[in-house]
Amino acid sequence: MKLKISNLGPIDSMVIDMSKPFILFAGDNSTGKTYATTFLYTLILQLRSLFAFSDSHFEANVLPIKTKKNKVINGSLKHDELYDLLSSYLKKHQKAMLSYMNLNIKTDAFKCEIVTTKEEWKDELWNKSISVLYNHIVKKANSFDYQLRLVDEDSLPFLQSWLITSMFFDGIIGAKMFTAERSGIYTFSKELSVGRLRNPDERLSVRYSRPIADGLADAADVVNQRKNESAYHEFADEIEQMILHGNLTVSEEGEVLYHVSDDTELGFNESSSAIKTLAPLVFYLRHSAGQYNILFVDEPELNLHPKNQILLAKIFVKMINAGLRLVISTHSDYIIREINNMIMADGLNEAGDKIITNMGYDESLCLAQDKFAPYLFEKNNKGKVKVTPLEVDRYGFNMPSIDDAINKQNEVTNTFYEVLRYDHPNE
Repeated sequence: MKLKISNLGPIDSMVIDMSKPFILFAGDNSTGKTYATTFLYTLILQLRSLFAFSDSHFEANVLPIKTKKNKVINGSLKHDELYDLLSSYLKKHQKAMLSYMNLNIKTDAFKCEIVTTKEEWKDELWNKSISVLYNHIVKKANSFDYQLRLVDEDSLPFLQSWLITSMFFDGIIGAKMFTAERSGIYTFSKELSVGRLRNPDERLSVRYSRPIADGLADAADVVNQRKNESAYHEFADEIEQMILHGNLTVSEEGEVLYHVSDDTELGFNESSSAIKTLAPLVFYLRHSAGQYNILFVDEPELNLHPKNQILLAKIFVKMINAGLRLVISTHSDYIIREINNMIMADGLNEAGDKIITNMGYDESLCLAQDKFAPYLFEKNNKGKVKVTPLEVDRYGFNMPSIDDAINKQNEVTNTFYEVLRYDHPNE
């Protein structure tokens, strides 16, 4: 489904296609990239929460039940009513959506609306097959029928909310966001995560943005989270091995520890900035990541050497190819160039060219261009930001704002070098 967002902070307007597994935002500072990621993150969570705890009769309107036997419910989606439900909600709750972000944004002119037509969305749903949570929810392909397998009667509203949310966002039922402030999440979590952050409703009353409040609450609960193992824990292991060169653990008291070797252990506050920045991502991938969640990462390049930025970009594409969903906001030319390399690798792989293996790439590092959507955030002469979807072909994509800065710097370097070499050869 495509959404149009207007007058969000500095953003004049943007249209985003939420069906793409890998989305990239890039542009100058203060162009609204964090506003966009925060809004999309909170919208997904708010809709899921709304449908799970709503006392309205929407279930009967859009999810009529045909049969119910032995905790198995069979029904049929009413796509028209489902479309109207989201359209109506977006119109009526503009201010509520912004307040949920916990950011000081003017609400008068803000608008979020569906761009995809009802008929286009019907075609999308018709061809979509969704199976989540070990077949607790099934949407059959080429049909509007669905099936819910109840754990107990109390699980029905939650499964209904997940089903509805997944229909809106192409299989997504939840979201997780790592902000640029994530390096302090575990460092200061005990001081900042007061008891009220454990209650999602009361997180609206704190002065942090919603993703930060959610991150602090997760950090406060890290001892309980470590009991779970995600199906994607291998990516946490890869970040530790390839980038951090050590292992992260959590003590019984909730202290995060960094193990350089079997006999060398550092407290979290003694660890490097790269470890502090990547720890939340490592713990998420190890304990919480699910195929039906979308992950937002603001400035993944924070505190990382260029070599490690490239490695992280490769891990991101492996995550996409394993079924995870990702939105990143970046200023890193290294990450952008490596994404382009992996798009070109996909073309070479399809052509059967063995050069990709010679260069150290395999299928897991090939990014299909139709899975990827980059957006450029640019200010106009009036200070408003226009967001433009960039074209992607087999060679990747161009990011003008970053390319221009690098080209100008190279021009200065080359000019100075030539002058020193030829006009002042002996000085």
